[in-house]
Order: sequence, then structure tokens, then C-alpha cells
Amino acid sequence: MIAHPGKGDALYKVLNQCVAPSRDEPGNMHYDLYRSVENSDQFLFHESWKNASAVEQHEAQPHFKTLLAEAGPLLAKPPVINKI
Repeated sequence: MIAHPGKGDALYKVLNQCVAPSRDEPGNMHYDLYRSVENSDQFLFHESWKNASAVEQHEAQPHFKTLLAEAGPLLAKPPVINKI
């Protein structure tokens, strides 16, 4: 995810609020947020879930929906999501 220039700190606060509750969800194996050392406006979530059902349950959680709503205006472009 890439924030609008200068909005990296604001985006970090929004994204980081999702980390702890996501880690506590059933089915979560790990949930980490990374910030680029080369571009402080760029972030990456690296997540592992036990199965597709756990991902669906995660995406239905209030903290995930809040993240989407609050992060949207701070993003320079839509996030790239790769599920493997």
C-alpha cells in the first residue's frame, strides 16, 4: 500500500490498529505490518491464515472494515492484494 506523499504516518496509525485484533482472531497464523525503509509512505501486510474461511471471517470483522474506510482516503492508489 502506498500513501499519498506525506501521509505515511497517518496511514501507519490506521493500518497498525488492525494488527493486534487480527492476530487474536481464530485461524490467524501470523499478521505483520511492514514499512519500507526506502519509502516511508509504503507499507506491506504479510498474513497467514489457516484456510479460506478464516480469511472470510477476518474480512467481516469490524476492525477490518474500519481499516478499509479510514485507509482509503490516505492511499495514493488502490492496494495490491496477492492471495497465495
